[in-house]
Amino acid sequence: MDSNNRELVEQLFSPLRATFSPPRPDGGVVLSLLDASDATAYSRVLSTDQRSDPLAFAQTLEEIRLELAMRSGSIPADMRKALKEQDCWERRAAM
Repeated sequence: MDSNNRELVEQLFSPLRATFSPPRPDGGVVLSLLDASDATAYSRVLSTDQRSDPLAFAQTLEEIRLELAMRSGSIPADMRKALKEQDCWERRAAM
C-alpha cells in the first residue's frame, strides 16, 4: 500500500485506526479499521485492481464510508434524499 493511499484512508476514517495486512496470495490486502480499544470495527479485502486504479480505490473508500454511516444510523443528507426519491419512483412504478 503506497503512503498516499494509506494517509487518505487514515484521514477519511479517523478516529478509527487503519491497518493493512501483508499481501495475500491473490494480491489483495485486508483493510481493517480498529476502534480505540483495538477491536475490529470493520474489515474488507481490497483487490490489486482496487488499489492500483485511483478511481476504483476512491469508489471503494466511498462504499466503505457509506456502509459505516448506514451501520451507525448517520446516513448523509444527500444520500437520504436520493433514497427517498428512489423509493417514491419505485412506489409509483408499482401502481
